[in-house]
Amino acid sequence: MRLVGVLVVGLCASACASQELVHFGGTLNPAEPPGETVRCYGAREHMTIIDRPAPDFPEELAYFMYISQSPAPREILMRFDIDADGTTKNIRYGGDVADLDHGATRDAVSPAARAIATWRYAWNETAPARYAAGCETRFDFAMRG
Repeated sequence: MRLVGVLVVGLCASACASQELVHFGGTLNPAEPPGETVRCYGAREHMTIIDRPAPDFPEELAYFMYISQSPAPREILMRFDIDADGTTKNIRYGGDVADLDHGATRDAVSPAARAIATWRYAWNETAPARYAAGCETRFDFAMRG
């Protein structure tokens, strides 16, 4: 029995790091940042947004919020980096990983990560470095009645 418990922990540790399981705390499009980076907040003036399509959230997410009768808005905080070619890297859930135990939160993370993976930016000539680390975006959900 003890061996099975160790095996489960080992599988969870490898699964949590998998880019396929971003909704369980993994990372989509993992990349090692280069030596020269700029914080995302400071990089905004050095780049142009080329494309930022919205996530395609499942309809079931709205249904779950309705049946939970929660008037409080939910938010999905996502973090990512922007590489030299303007693509997004290291896309991950930015909230408390324990919140991913909640099915509606978990179901919103994958579409959010997939959308961010399609976002494109262009660096301009004034950029001190061509890698932005620590970018954040938030998707808010609230029931309107």
